[in-house]
Amino acid sequence: MDPRGKVVILTGASAGIGAATAQTLAAAGASLALVARSCAALERLAARLPGTHMALPADVADPAACRALVAATVARFGRVDLLINNAGVGLAGPVAALAPADLERTLAVDLLGPLHLIQAALPHMGGHGQIINVSSVLAAQPLPYLGGYAAAKAALERLSEALRMELHGTGIAVTIVRPGTTRTGFTANRLGAGHERRRLTPQGVAPAAVARTILRAARREPRLAYVTLGDRLGVWVARLLPGVVERMLSRMITWEGTPPNQ
Repeated sequence: MDPRGKVVILTGASAGIGAATAQTLAAAGASLALVARSCAALERLAARLPGTHMALPADVADPAACRALVAATVARFGRVDLLINNAGVGLAGPVAALAPADLERTLAVDLLGPLHLIQAALPHMGGHGQIINVSSVLAAQPLPYLGGYAAAKAALERLSEALRMELHGTGIAVTIVRPGTTRTGFTANRLGAGHERRRLTPQGVAPAAVARTILRAARREPRLAYVTLGDRLGVWVARLLPGVVERMLSRMITWEGTPPNQ
């Protein structure tokens, strides 16, 4: 769809990929309902964007908050054309040592948050619209010590694929966007104790590159969109040579932090 004149709910909008996407979509003429937990950050962002927008502070892990923010968007703009589920929380740690509470919080934000919003927004999309779920290349090829986060994003992708089939013929498209490494504060703010050490650290792309991919996805409505060719090729190689890739990754990435089972 052409974002011009469309009503967009964008979660995780206060920083990183979300803030860059808000700027890109506002420049393209969309009206935005900006969602994040920080009210002050959202209001600062809304004030500097061209067009008409609203700040909706909410925790997407809260089903009632999701229903309320969709209702507020419809009350202000009359409908929802595009839902972008971008809010997410990271999680690092050996699978054997993951704290259940950390994994539950990750699933609550990264999987159940999109579900709450999809269920609340669909009745207001009518016979048109699009849902864009921001996933990760880790959903297709996890890395050691990021299994909890990868599991949440993989579950989001399976949910998205089932939803696409269920909405076939309704005029509502479902798109998965798979960013790779992105230069944001996401890693610094993730859950878990300790961190992985990598022999090679990819530079990553700027949030604006992901935002441009999301804009193209809104216009073209693909099933799946990657940010870089390297991300796409990496997933392809992992599927072609899974054993080789797994051995390589297990040697390249080690853990520094709480040992498993302690």
